[in-house]
Amino acid sequence: MARARGSLCPPLPPRRMSWPHGALLFLWLFSPPLGAGGGGVAVTSAAGGGTPPATSCPAACSCSNQASRVICTRRELAEVPASIPVNTRYLNLQENGIQVIRTDTFKHLRHLEILQLSKNLVRKIEVGAFNGLPSLNTLELFDNRLTTVPTQAFEYLSKLRELWLRNNPIESIPSYAFNRVPSLRRLDLGELKRLEYISEAAFEGLVNLRYLNLGMCNLKDIPNLTALVRLEELELSGNRLDLIRPGSFQGLTSLRKLWLMHAQVATIERNAFDDLKSLEELNLSHNNLMSLPHDLFTPLHRLERVHLNHNPWHCNCDVLWLSWWLKETVPSNTTCCARCHAPAGLKGRYIGELDQSHFTCYAPVIVEPPTDLNVTEGMAAELKCRTGTSMTSVNWLTPNGTLMTHGSYRVRISVLHDGTLNFTNVTVQDTGQYTCMVTNSAGNTTASATLNVSAVAHLALPALERDHLNHHHYVAAAFKAHYSSNPSGGGCGGKGPPGLNSIHEPLLFKSGSKENVQETQI
Repeated sequence: MARARGSLCPPLPPRRMSWPHGALLFLWLFSPPLGAGGGGVAVTSAAGGGTPPATSCPAACSCSNQASRVICTRRELAEVPASIPVNTRYLNLQENGIQVIRTDTFKHLRHLEILQLSKNLVRKIEVGAFNGLPSLNTLELFDNRLTTVPTQAFEYLSKLRELWLRNNPIESIPSYAFNRVPSLRRLDLGELKRLEYISEAAFEGLVNLRYLNLGMCNLKDIPNLTALVRLEELELSGNRLDLIRPGSFQGLTSLRKLWLMHAQVATIERNAFDDLKSLEELNLSHNNLMSLPHDLFTPLHRLERVHLNHNPWHCNCDVLWLSWWLKETVPSNTTCCARCHAPAGLKGRYIGELDQSHFTCYAPVIVEPPTDLNVTEGMAAELKCRTGTSMTSVNWLTPNGTLMTHGSYRVRISVLHDGTLNFTNVTVQDTGQYTCMVTNSAGNTTASATLNVSAVAHLALPALERDHLNHHHYVAAAFKAHYSSNPSGGGCGGKGPPGLNSIHEPLLFKSGSKENVQETQI
């Protein structure tokens, strides 16, 4: 299969967690105002619900473009000003001293699209604080003092696309934390430095999310992200993800960009990226990686840009496949990024320049080969194939010639990440020889085993049922003999009782309420 060609290490993309998406709009909107009020004065509060519609600009704010933009930054405000014009579309309240967002504070601002409350002292957002904002598209709450996700306050924000909660002292993200805003496309949860717990169902309901920032959150494991079926960009940089396991990215088949810089990653296990079928860009720079499993990138058919620089690569046979992959995928730029850190004789050399002449490599060893197995249909079964190192790749050849790898879709049969061939429910048709093929840069090693599947034996009838059936046969035979010798006796038209011309044995006999004869379908 032809592989996509691309550049190995283009200039690093801007750090997504350092500045919000709304910042560009913020800069554009900060043109000289057409009209301005006084600054730095005490104002009345809009809290308490039901502020009368206003058309004039609040005294502590600047308004422009017929008051559709209201800017109240750096005014030492303790609360949201009253009398914000009803036609306001953009409201900037950043860098003040606001601590509480009260119920119905913005109820009259039905046209508001962008609300910036970042860099305040917000510690509490009351239920209903964002009532009356059917047009709100962007809500920025980063750099505040929230300790919990204000889930209930997000009710009725049906058009919300961007939510920024970065750099708050949030300690946990509970189940269904954002299910009231399924319209979200961008969610910034970066720099939650006190975060200790993320529920398995934290992101349930976010079926439209495209971008998620979980950078610098002290994560030790990648949380459950399977609900994010449309996620395209994922930021996990700046965490403590020592180990990345298979299944860490389960369900993220739409993901295009994955950033894992400065994440202390030391080990990436075999098949860890198999779910990322749409991945185009992968950044693994500034980690603790010394090697990668054989053919780790092979399932990533769309991968065009990979960043591997600033890792302590140990250049031996385990990285030889990576050199070949770089030459095949980006032949014009194999000297871009990854350099050998060891051994001393290769230190400083680019991995993409290496070939087999630099090493003495040996084919892999299977330390636990598969063994013949006898099972009955309907049972579960496993054929082991354990190797001496996780740097190899493992495939299985089935009796019908199908080559199975980790991630291959079969209803009952799968290859586990440790190389085991797993059957959840064997059938007689599964009988045959299975061959395990283990591959590294030096070659491959195979081992075979036979799976014998026996059909389910028919159940013998208990004595009570046998006696019943024997009695039935005796009575039926007697009736047949009687009506054969007496064709007109008691019958209709001389044919005997209805139904006795074709007497059937009972298909099922019930003793009490228990069925003693059962039919099993495989």
